Amino acid sequence: MKKTILAARPANGHHAGMRIYVDYDDILCETARACSRILAETFGKSVAFEQIHCFNLGESFGLSDDELDRLMERVHDPDELMRYDPLPGVVGVLEKWTSRGYAVDVVTGRPASTHGPSKQWLELHGIPYSSLTFVDKYHRPTHDSPDVPLLSLETLAARDYCLAVDDAPKMVRFLCEQMPMPVVVLDRPWNRGLNHCRAIRCLDWEEIGRRFEEPHIVG
Repeated sequence: MKKTILAARPANGHHAGMRIYVDYDDILCETARACSRILAETFGKSVAFEQIHCFNLGESFGLSDDELDRLMERVHDPDELMRYDPLPGVVGVLEKWTSRGYAVDVVTGRPASTHGPSKQWLELHGIPYSSLTFVDKYHRPTHDSPDVPLLSLETLAARDYCLAVDDAPKMVRFLCEQMPMPVVVLDRPWNRGLNHCRAIRCLDWEEIGRRFEEPHIVG
């Protein structure tokens, strides 16, 4: 099968368009599994990872708005954020991409106030990345850390990526419909009902690495 190179290599040694969008929670780290643990510790409720069938944790966990606020406050606590485990295989794939000249942009919808511990976690686990970008993915009512730039979805859509990896159904649809690059949806219980025609479902990082050894080349 003929392969098409999306961009030529300019004089600086990097291919134009060799930036990869990588979401943070449940793409780099096991956030949902941590949320299940925190739910049990805070409310005495038991909801296993495979039972989280909705991206809205209030619905998946059967919480009121006030209870969900309490949960999210602890989920985003700096000490808790540092406890999250990285997903199996993620470091190896990102190391391979960066060794081949790709820039990995970590793009997150976390509150901007988590910038410090989020960056520390990436460094703690040796996650190769070029930038950490906070985007208003979910239209939060306030920007809780004015010193951290917060991108709009419209600004994000103007960026040039050769590949995107996300898990949230809303964001996968946005990426597929507003941006031209291939979009990988990492298989999670809450996105198994998503069947967008442009979304490329992968079971784990091993499959992502195998299918996208050179993300700027379309097979």
